[in-house]
Amino acid sequence: MSFIRQGFAVLLVAQLLFGSQALHADSRLAEVDRSLPEFDLASVDAGQWQKDTLKGKVWVINFWATWCPPCVEEIPSMNQAWQVLEEQGVGMLAINAGEGREAIDTFLGKIPIDFPVLLGDGNSLANWSVSALPTTIVVDAEGQVVYEALGPREWHEEELLAKIIELQE
Repeated sequence: MSFIRQGFAVLLVAQLLFGSQALHADSRLAEVDRSLPEFDLASVDAGQWQKDTLKGKVWVINFWATWCPPCVEEIPSMNQAWQVLEEQGVGMLAINAGEGREAIDTFLGKIPIDFPVLLGDGNSLANWSVSALPTTIVVDAEGQVVYEALGPREWHEEELLAKIIELQE
């Protein structure tokens, strides 16, 4: 299946699951247990990020696309969460679904993301076992994916933040 068809399939799933829902204060995170995949992705700011870059601390990693309304809708909440998480030593990344540098730069000029944004590629979603957008995973300091959230969340909610920060302690 071509990358464009994969993108439309992901969009369709996201729209069916989350398209008409407003953000919700769902503090539930599905518990998962899988290893962080190998990856090598460029940042929009410069530099490369790999699996080893994330060693030693908790990370919240959001998969998104500019054409995904629920993804765009949760960005302000994620920016608010970042203000809290950064102070607690928790990292946060946004990995784009592979739209290309120009589309992402244009989008970020209108709707900023305050934490690092990585340029995903045609394999990023499958490599990370992402089947819908937005998807957010939480990785512990040992490099294990421990939580997953499909669909948008109010990431700045206290209960949700506490669950993430607890992993860093």
